[in-house]
Amino acid sequence: MLLTFQDRLRIPWRGGAKQITLDNVLPIVLLISLQLLAAINFYCSLFVFILLPLLLMYMKRLLGKLVPKSKFFILWFFWSGIYLLALFELMVPLLEILPQENIAFVVFMSMSFICLYKAKRRAVLSYVIGNGDANGVDCSKNGNDSQTAVLISDRDDSDDGGVGSDGNRLACQLCRKYVPPRAYHCKVCSSCVVKQDHHNVWLNCCIGKSNHRLYLLGCIFTLLALLLFANLALTAVCHPTPIFSVYGVIVMMPDDCTDIFFQYDIALCFTGSIYALLMALFIAITILKQLCFISCGVTYTEWRRGEHVNRRNCFCNWKTFCLGQ
Repeated sequence: MLLTFQDRLRIPWRGGAKQITLDNVLPIVLLISLQLLAAINFYCSLFVFILLPLLLMYMKRLLGKLVPKSKFFILWFFWSGIYLLALFELMVPLLEILPQENIAFVVFMSMSFICLYKAKRRAVLSYVIGNGDANGVDCSKNGNDSQTAVLISDRDDSDDGGVGSDGNRLACQLCRKYVPPRAYHCKVCSSCVVKQDHHNVWLNCCIGKSNHRLYLLGCIFTLLALLLFANLALTAVCHPTPIFSVYGVIVMMPDDCTDIFFQYDIALCFTGSIYALLMALFIAITILKQLCFISCGVTYTEWRRGEHVNRRNCFCNWKTFCLGQ
């Protein structure tokens, strides 16, 4: 029945109707439905925000088995940004917000989308390509095998030449292709990735040498945008209290939010703020992990494989990361 429904789910388009898969429709339907449900009252809000992380973890596990290259999470992230932006401009009482604060939020959100979009576009530049196959086997034929697939005999920081310290060329066990040091095979992307940090389901691509800096920068801008949205929205719909001032700008924090569910549009702003804070929490954890790994000179893939050897000192590791070496 699901396959029949998915086959019939089409939209009119130039040159013929286009088919829409369920993982393209579910993100916006679930996101809007859960946000509307959460704004009804306190208990609905509590239920939704307990259910939401569990739902996303279940979808990650389910789609990881059924459709590893699913667009569900990248569309969830995209529609979350659009939803929060529309909520901020249409629902939040802008009379309580300074024009500079509004501009700052839009700038942070725009920079977040730009950096993460470029990170996704540059992901293919980290793939190991060429005709240097060891046995002429294509990586794409082994996409369902395990990810830990690269024989690495040398672990210094040089990525050139694909030759280990003993003079032997390094080869991937899955695609039988000669690879440079610190290259790892991704079972989802079906390719070896230079300095692979991890496969990011939210961008539906691998984070490697070519897009790692853009990914980290995008996460930082996203965190700033979410925190700014939550602060401005909560202080606009709740009773604010001044905390301190920076260059003449008074920083406010919400003081009393007991009556926000008496008006539905105000409740939507409140639940949107809680959703933004929930997202900000997970992104902050991601950024902290990235800062630790970069400072130690290892990627998440190397840490997960047990390769915890520090390469140089913290300053040199950050210099290597910032210069893209």
